Amino acid sequence: MTTLEELLRAHHRLTAVHVERWVARGLLRPSADGENWIFEPVDVARARLLADLTDQMGFDEEAVETVVDLLDQVHTLRRQLHQLGLAIGSQPNETRESIAVALKDLRDR
Repeated sequence: MTTLEELLRAHHRLTAVHVERWVARGLLRPSADGENWIFEPVDVARARLLADLTDQMGFDEEAVETVVDLLDQVHTLRRQLHQLGLAIGSQPNETRESIAVALKDLRDR
């Protein structure tokens, strides 16, 4: 877990204003330890992405929110597809074969 001060030291481009704005917009979701924010590794990585999008790529705040929303959707879909694959993989061989045939039929349409 990372404090705000550690986050700012690790990413020299970031300022407390950046982080406060992203927290207010819901783009970062730190937990609180008393009066201090604590950032999970996912938030540290997201802060780096947000800094890259705004500083290096020149995205405005609306575009950043759109990009982050789309990335969140992609990650959610990947996780769901992985879970679906695990669920299919745990089925009997006959069921897996039936699913494979159905998928092939869908691709051939």
